[in-house]
Amino acid sequence: MKETKVLYDQIESTFKGKSWHGPNLIQLLEGVTAETANLHPILKRHSIWELVNHMNYWMQIALKDLNEFESPIMEGKEDWSFTGISENEWQISVTALEKTVNRLLIVLTNFSETKLNEKVPNKNYTYRYLLFGVLNHNLYHMGQIAVLK
Repeated sequence: MKETKVLYDQIESTFKGKSWHGPNLIQLLEGVTAETANLHPILKRHSIWELVNHMNYWMQIALKDLNEFESPIMEGKEDWSFTGISENEWQISVTALEKTVNRLLIVLTNFSETKLNEKVPNKNYTYRYLLFGVLNHNLYHMGQIAVLK
């Protein structure tokens, strides 16, 4: 199996498919309200909402590195940005995350296997490292979300 297909399958399954490790991200976020998403039950730790925005932000940075965007979609927002308070704002964050994951999956369907070994321009790592990094980063924060939930 091609490595790009493996990456596609892993990113998709951790987000919305059948994950070996347990609930996928969509399942983890089911039933989470804006109020719950904003809680900080562990002092000096991020909220579920902050983690969702953070994961979205870094996948957008990865898309930029994959030459899909001139700049991140979340213009004007920084890593660990303000979350919001309403259910509508919460759903906007979740929907934005879903759109970013789907865009990344589209990019992976057309990504050259040979390009995985190339260095990302102006970075000290390859596209393979970047894509596996996105996968591992999301899994790490999914574990935090599961604990917070």
